[in-house]
Amino acid sequence: MRMKDTLIKKVQETISFYKMLKDGDTVLIGVSSGPDSVCLLHVLKELQDEYNLSLHIAHLNHGFRGAEADEDAMFVQCLGDSLGIPVIAEYADIPAYARTERKSKQEAAREVRYRFFSSVADKTGADRIALGHTADDQVETFLMRLLRGSGSHGLSGIPPVRERIIRPLIGVFREEINEYLAMHDIRYRIDSSNLTAVYLRNKIRLELIPYLAKEYNPNIMETIIRNLNILRDEDIFLDNYVTKIYQDMVIKESADSMIQFDVKRLNTCEEPVKRRIIRQAVESVKVEGGVALAWQHIEDALSLLRHDKKGEIHFPSGIVAERSGEIFSIYLRSAVTSTPPYAYTVSVPGDTLVPEAGMKINTTILIPPFLKGELSDKTETGRHTAYFDVSKFSEPLIIRNRRAGDFFCPRGMGGKKKKIKEYFIDLKIPGREREKIPIISSPEGIMWIAGYRGDERFRVTSTTERILEVRATKIAA
Repeated sequence: MRMKDTLIKKVQETISFYKMLKDGDTVLIGVSSGPDSVCLLHVLKELQDEYNLSLHIAHLNHGFRGAEADEDAMFVQCLGDSLGIPVIAEYADIPAYARTERKSKQEAAREVRYRFFSSVADKTGADRIALGHTADDQVETFLMRLLRGSGSHGLSGIPPVRERIIRPLIGVFREEINEYLAMHDIRYRIDSSNLTAVYLRNKIRLELIPYLAKEYNPNIMETIIRNLNILRDEDIFLDNYVTKIYQDMVIKESADSMIQFDVKRLNTCEEPVKRRIIRQAVESVKVEGGVALAWQHIEDALSLLRHDKKGEIHFPSGIVAERSGEIFSIYLRSAVTSTPPYAYTVSVPGDTLVPEAGMKINTTILIPPFLKGELSDKTETGRHTAYFDVSKFSEPLIIRNRRAGDFFCPRGMGGKKKKIKEYFIDLKIPGREREKIPIISSPEGIMWIAGYRGDERFRVTSTTERILEVRATKIAA
């Protein structure tokens, strides 16, 4: 059988097994100009009629290699023209982005690249984004993650399918690709940065794998791939189990920004399940392309669950794991920012909007004879309504969020002072939420933590003649 038939048949089996394509799909192909992506392009061109595909090419100039990268872009454009496939090419100053975001060049490149592919796929209406990862990439990734201490999820390798992304060459070795390209005289370009053992992946490709093959197992690549397949099957099984119980563990979820869990409930799970839940939460708040978590990241997060303490762990790509009391949160830092200081003069009587807290404050003055016989109903402050003796404070009343050093005298504590910071900690309110909570204060002191507790000093008594009624209503923040 000709090499062309052998390689294409292998790719067809991969496409069929993982259900990568369906008839009539629009496919965006990521092409760098290197042998793997060029091979992928030609293979999908060969299969275009069989699957009735509409093909597009995406190329990103990463801004790393100057004129060499510009020549890559020109090569891809010419290749697309020769095959009759439209090309969308863009330039990204990834070195500058890496410096600004304080990321490694590799992490920054991956993040920008996947964002680019997703954007172009949206513009072209692509059903699938095809990337040229190979069996060699699988082995290299396995060894990289093994050296970095990834868990079983990471060691299961690169997923053949992830959302819109497909990897039709994932079962093909680089040697087979080179033979295919040589047999059909297909030109490609070599990225000079791949030829030096500077980055870890290059060192594994150029030094470690040849050493293992020579000294320990000449079939090391095939052996690792077999183990990867076993690990992937077990990984899928565990993922399916965690997916079934995941929502029962979540107590609050904000779209694309934060997931919160009850610590006690989460700690009823076995450690392998907790690891998966943490990983799934991380993936749910990250942009397309995911985030590379090492074993230590997950273990650090688990330590917050094991020990009764407050703290936070910083993951790659701006993701944070935080424990505050019995609440465990995973969130994207850029999407969950602190509430800046705010302050508004309270209209008495009238309405005052507090957009930072998503709240409207309504005040009313109650006077006799309305109070007669109903005074007992006006002495207790609840979560949404509070009552104060008008004679015990002066205006203006201010509604604001907390400040350093704030204190009040919680009702029911005999006039004993308590710092508001300590009060929030006792209630186990997460740090970000504390900044939003409105506090009503007068020149005489803090009167009410809206939605929580009033101050003893302003309490309504049997001698009260005029009452300030304050109602807090939720509105869209």
